[in-house]
Amino acid sequence: MSIVLLWALGLKARCAGPTICRIPRSSSFHLGLPQLHPGSNFSPNMASQHQIPRFLLPRGPLLIRTQTRALPALRSPATLRYASSPAKGLSEEFRRRQAAQQQKAPVIPQPDKFRPPSHKYAPRKNNLENKIYGPPVTEEDKKRMATKKYPNMMSPEGTFSHWFLNNRAIHLWITMGILVSLAVAAWYMDFMSKTIYTALLPSRKDYLRHPFESTGRFIDVYKMHMEHTSQVYSQQRLKKAEDVDKRKQYRLERKMEAEARGETYEEDPRYYVGEDGVRRRRVKRWFGIWE
Repeated sequence: MSIVLLWALGLKARCAGPTICRIPRSSSFHLGLPQLHPGSNFSPNMASQHQIPRFLLPRGPLLIRTQTRALPALRSPATLRYASSPAKGLSEEFRRRQAAQQQKAPVIPQPDKFRPPSHKYAPRKNNLENKIYGPPVTEEDKKRMATKKYPNMMSPEGTFSHWFLNNRAIHLWITMGILVSLAVAAWYMDFMSKTIYTALLPSRKDYLRHPFESTGRFIDVYKMHMEHTSQVYSQQRLKKAEDVDKRKQYRLERKMEAEARGETYEEDPRYYVGEDGVRRRRVKRWFGIWE
């Protein structure tokens, strides 16, 4: 049906002026137009009574079909608005922002020091009373809060834990006690590893059964240990002194033998005799510091 309608509309579009258009009866019935008999004339007056919209007319290819008449310019129902005309119905927020943009840019004061973006300056908020939510805190509430133990918080004042944690004398006593205990333990372990009188020392049970006698016995053994240690050190010193004298006598005899043969005794520059009388090899030092 749509094909027949478009074909009929094409016939009407091809009619111009007083030209007589013949439309078959079958097509006029479908188009809703007055039926035309053979030999009847179809005038433009009759066509004006049944105007067909232009957008319903068939259109051929744009490159082949020529434009018969210019289309009238379509008028937009919207009214023109210029940029200088003030907008109507703007919100109060938009007007405030527009007024702020028209004003001059604010001048930022020079900072007193450099602050990176990660540490921005934030003024101190000393007024914390207004930040408390709920009813005002009474004196009874303050007293109760001062003595209340909160989780993961320091102990409140007036409790034993608060006194123990904030007393400097107790902390000093504990610190010095630990240091003295470590020093005594180190001295006792060194004494037990070096003494030769280990069998004469009292046992641990003797300290529990007879503490005073065991303590006196330990003191006597310690004195014997010190006397033995001093004797060992004195013997070592005497031995070193004898070695020095022997080396000195050896060098003197070498000199006397060289003089008897008419030669000059020259010491090896690669070696030297230290203050303790020991002959050592000279070591090359870098800048007088490193060997």
